[in-house]
Amino acid sequence: MLFLYKQDFFAYFAAQIPPNGVNDLIKDHYMKKVFALASLSIMFLASCGGSGENPETADAIDTVDYKDMDEMSLQSEGLNMKIMLPNVASSTGASIEPTVEHFEGDYLWDVKIGNQFHLIIEDFGKEKNKVAEEKKRIEGLNKIFNVEYVTDEPGVIMYKRELKEGQGGKTTYHCYGETIVDGYTYVLRSHEDGNFKPIIEDMVKTIRSAKQIK
Repeated sequence: MLFLYKQDFFAYFAAQIPPNGVNDLIKDHYMKKVFALASLSIMFLASCGGSGENPETADAIDTVDYKDMDEMSLQSEGLNMKIMLPNVASSTGASIEPTVEHFEGDYLWDVKIGNQFHLIIEDFGKEKNKVAEEKKRIEGLNKIFNVEYVTDEPGVIMYKRELKEGQGGKTTYHCYGETIVDGYTYVLRSHEDGNFKPIIEDMVKTIRSAKQIK
């Protein structure tokens, strides 16, 4: 039996005590049983979040490992967002600085690191459920591509894509995610051409890290 409030189970246990008229020995037996069950129930409620906090509204713990990544603010590019980007080195060992291409008044931001990492950020205004829409678009391409999801969550997806058997082409990886900044929906995605798995995995981390600057 599930009790929403502590007073509910105390009332229930009190009702288990026999009516007046039973002898003291039996009453003592019942009282010990009641208090033992009550103690166990208190422990159960505590373990299940008896404080009344709704786990769906509690802040999620960020468990992503951002080792070898640096934070970057996009405020200078007209976007009130911060993201984590991977440290990328050139063939000489020198660090490659990320760049952001954005034209004032435009709704696209191209975040690039060297020749491989290319993440596109797109402003979709008040639209919602963009990841779900993208999955429907991908499903519509099933006559051309075989798609296998590596990450499949409401806010971010990563998938492997390859042409159907006999059509040639290479295997590529892609990602697509969404976040809310200042009440507006922003999509963060890989380029349509896709990329190698490790690069897309870094992009997924970047998507997970995307947050509004308070």
